[in-house]
Amino acid sequence: MTEEWAFLMQAFNDLEAEIVCGLLREASIPVRRKDSDPLAGAMRVVGGQAYEIDILVPRQMLPQARALLDAVRRGSATEKEEK
Repeated sequence: MTEEWAFLMQAFNDLEAEIVCGLLREASIPVRRKDSDPLAGAMRVVGGQAYEIDILVPRQMLPQARALLDAVRRGSATEKEEK
């Protein structure tokens, strides 16, 4: 039986994708990156980031991954309000 992967979010560059993927891995959530366009890899080499990156997680872990990202976003909003 193969694991079914579900779309979690779209990152707008490699840095954002790596931050999100690292956060998910730290929470023991497997993650995969998928370029939104087949030419994206070539564009990175030629001239930088050109396309977004889809972030996928196992379907059964999607609610957990969403909750983790929501908690991080709420934490960032709370920190801004406190300043």
